[in-house]
Amino acid sequence: MPVTLADVAESLGVSTMTVSRAVNNHPSISAQTRVRVLDAVHRMGYQPNHQARGLATNRSFLIGLVVPDLMHSYFAALAKAIETVARPAGYEVLICSTAEDAEREIAEVDALRHRTDGLIIASSLGQNRAGIYRKLIRKGAKILFVDRHFERIVSPAVVTDNVLVGQLATEHLINLGYASIGHLRGTDVRVSTDRLEGYRRALRKHHIRYESNLVRDCGLFEGSGYVAMRSWIAEGTLPRAVFEVNDPTAIGALTALHEAAIRVPSEVAVMGAGAIHYGVLLRTPLTTIDWDLDKMGREAARLLIDAIEEKPGSARIRSVVLSPRLVVRDSCGAKEAIRMSSIAKRDSRTGRRREPRQAKGDY
Repeated sequence: MPVTLADVAESLGVSTMTVSRAVNNHPSISAQTRVRVLDAVHRMGYQPNHQARGLATNRSFLIGLVVPDLMHSYFAALAKAIETVARPAGYEVLICSTAEDAEREIAEVDALRHRTDGLIIASSLGQNRAGIYRKLIRKGAKILFVDRHFERIVSPAVVTDNVLVGQLATEHLINLGYASIGHLRGTDVRVSTDRLEGYRRALRKHHIRYESNLVRDCGLFEGSGYVAMRSWIAEGTLPRAVFEVNDPTAIGALTALHEAAIRVPSEVAVMGAGAIHYGVLLRTPLTTIDWDLDKMGREAARLLIDAIEEKPGSARIRSVVLSPRLVVRDSCGAKEAIRMSSIAKRDSRTGRRREPRQAKGDY
């Protein structure tokens, strides 16, 4: 027989009401009690009866999650983090992947909003189409934007500071001494436009002139990074360093450079963003920008559930902005530069001269 709330309550020596409130994250339940209850729920394999709960509350206890690409480990990790909060709170997560297709996203959202209590969306729509979501929110839809958001939409969001992402990435390359720095920009989503703005701010800060020919259109997938980099190589105008809009495009770019026998980082430095888990496993580990993806997912789930359940304070629109940080690996030559600097300082004391060696990460 399936485990019931009463079974869980009996095992803990508390009331069924206490267990129910803990499972539903009721504010009257202490954090310590909630942890004990959720521990027992998982241990005993309790599964909420969504149909009965739905009839009693006129809710589905379903959350819709719309992401651009579930094959991208970044969004898979984000979905996992959302589920770690949603499921203990009694919600199942329905996940849709849009393949960065705006029209598909609109169709998926339209289907999910009638079946779920709320939506978490990493949108592929450009800023000029924000009105679609503005109308849904005015009609009462519970929507939270994660990773990507829109200007002038009154809705909660959990994102990273993508202007700072672009600035940190570009400044890292500048600080390594690169004067000619290119950028492969993504599609017309807020993530891409903000990172381009960060790139421009870094150049201004260091009195480097912005050159439009050093910024090339690119998508957000590995394939688009590969194609964009191949085109640039064919032109023969490749800059000394390139900041790609995200890790997948950077990995595509690395593949194109490898095929062209262009060495990374000694001939071209490559910089990504997003810190996808296999970036460190590449032949030349990818220097990137990271942020707390697990926190992003958990905060998104918590804020949406608070809004659905109309918890105290949930009517106040909240946005969470996570701070990015630089992750230095081999693809920009920073570690080799530090090593060579150390050798130079040591040899300046001994009077010996050493010939520079090829960077360890070179193809």
